[in-house]
Amino acid sequence: MAGFSLLALGALYRDVIVTIPSFPAEDTKLAAVSERVRVGGNISNSLTVLAQVVAAGTPLLYATVVGGPEPLWRPLVAALEAQGITMLYEIRDGENATTPTAYIFESQATGSRTIISHQLIPPLRSSEVTALLFTHFMAGSALLHTHEYDEMLSQVWNAHAPFFPSWLHFEGRDCFAAEGVIDHFTHRSEYKTSPCVISVELEKHGRPGLDRLAGLADVLFVAEGYAREVVEEAKNSSWTGVGDTQLVVAFAQVFKRRVGRGRSVGASNDVTVFMTMGAAGAYVLRFAGAADAEVEAVHVPAPRLSAEEVVETTGAGDTFIAATIYAMGYRGWSAVKAAKVAVNVATRKCMQVGFGSLGTADGFGRLESDDDPLGGVLSARSSVGPDARRMEGLL
Repeated sequence: MAGFSLLALGALYRDVIVTIPSFPAEDTKLAAVSERVRVGGNISNSLTVLAQVVAAGTPLLYATVVGGPEPLWRPLVAALEAQGITMLYEIRDGENATTPTAYIFESQATGSRTIISHQLIPPLRSSEVTALLFTHFMAGSALLHTHEYDEMLSQVWNAHAPFFPSWLHFEGRDCFAAEGVIDHFTHRSEYKTSPCVISVELEKHGRPGLDRLAGLADVLFVAEGYAREVVEEAKNSSWTGVGDTQLVVAFAQVFKRRVGRGRSVGASNDVTVFMTMGAAGAYVLRFAGAADAEVEAVHVPAPRLSAEEVVETTGAGDTFIAATIYAMGYRGWSAVKAAKVAVNVATRKCMQVGFGSLGTADGFGRLESDDDPLGGVLSARSSVGPDARRMEGLL
């Protein structure tokens, strides 16, 4: 808890969420049930949850880009700042430099989400992140905020920087910029004595530089779809296409050759992977670094919800990430304990619209408990899944 601070890098979105009775066929007309607009983007969602459960004044920094008409992006920035999140942003100009929009279509008939995103804005460069940090923490400096001074800014920042995060988190989208930011902090003198935790979200396979970025991380958040794509691409894996356990085993076999590559001197050889599996909960995989090392795996099931209790699943994965960072980085709990809390909080999020009131400055309350964490929240008590189970001998 003491000394916790976070810097996160990712896209800021304007989410337009349209609820529809069922998904329409092509070239047909359909009336929507409702439409709402809110701040979006994976990092935005995660920090919105995290800001609820950390002490006031805890440094939560969000580096991103905005663009287009100011009335479009200014309310997004203001909404996040109102929650105590420090916004560090570059303003882009030009025709194709508008803050991204995600159109999310939620089907009442099936509960599915179809997302159409429109993002043309050039992403942040690592040098811009350094400059944003410099001008935020050293606002009185006489140096101009122009990119001609990138090298000078970096030198001064390394010598006099008052900020060194305990946790760095990346969306896994703009991988080369993320790698540059990691390189910046891992070459700081503070890293030798108090290395920051580096986490990366792996949501979509095939993004340029993503495999290399994953090799730099201490903690990885792996979406089920990403795991499937990795295993299917490998072709020689043991997965038959059916079964969560088989998928986890096959993913571990393929992925353990990638983790820990490119790590800085002084970094731990251990890598923790959280695989989110929707209603099946999550798996915690512990890689010891070497390609031939045994992989520890624990399954953390989710409390079971009925179809009537599921209100909105958009952002459940982002909520899981926020709760995990809170549990491991802010509370100092183990990975398995963190996964239990994160599964409970993500499940609770699915029972409401948006991310409000998931926690308080005292934490997530009952959701941190192993004993019927959603009891008293559900209108009709659902059964709770079994305890976390270690997958002995599987990997």
